[in-house]
Amino acid sequence: HFKALIINCFSNTHCGVRPALGSHRIVGGVTARRGEWPWIGSLQYQRLHRCGATLIHNRWLLTAAHCFKSLGSVLRSGVGALVVPIQRVIIHPAFNGTNMDHDVALLELAVPAPMSYTIQSVCLPSPVHRFLKSAECYITGWGSMREGGSLTNLLQKAAVNIIDQTDCQQSYGSVLTSNMMCAGFMAGGRDTCLGDSGGPLTCRQPSGQWFIAGVTSWGHGCGRVGFPGVYTRVTSIRSWISTYLPF
Repeated sequence: HFKALIINCFSNTHCGVRPALGSHRIVGGVTARRGEWPWIGSLQYQRLHRCGATLIHNRWLLTAAHCFKSLGSVLRSGVGALVVPIQRVIIHPAFNGTNMDHDVALLELAVPAPMSYTIQSVCLPSPVHRFLKSAECYITGWGSMREGGSLTNLLQKAAVNIIDQTDCQQSYGSVLTSNMMCAGFMAGGRDTCLGDSGGPLTCRQPSGQWFIAGVTSWGHGCGRVGFPGVYTRVTSIRSWISTYLPF
């Protein structure tokens, strides 16, 4: 059975608020502080890190559909974390395993995750929300820190830019659909990598709250020049989420 390892968060009635910080599989990133990203979880199979996941409600996680196609093989430490069994996996009905369109899945927890200083849900955008290219955005995960490298036991973070869709289309061509978005740097260097799949691309809004803009999906290599990371666009699948989460 899959289990979700929820890493430490902050008790607040509002989503997207970080604990002690006020108002990886990552390439080119740095180690995150405890409680800095209270909504990220590690999707584990037989105690092995499989993919990242994001807490969007005390009973629900958002991750990538392709995480359920094959098994991972990297150990993730569970020290100081809460392990919650997953009751149900709902893969987007339009998920295309060939071109990775609609690469998203919802995970229902068997019991609610107790909100705390280290466990907190991220905010979901409305279907019409626009994330500005100037927004402060981060990718987080336990994946490889370089292409071909092994996974890391420490959560990594890296600041990234949202890439203009037209620019990204020039790199990836017609395989890039409107349900996908790109983030990183066209010059390369900072990117998600193997093991980061399913984790969040989050952006801070003017209110200070953090919203999930994308779900780590795929890319050409890791941190390569001209090939930024590709993410499932959360606004595109927001109405599908609403069929299970009535808010």
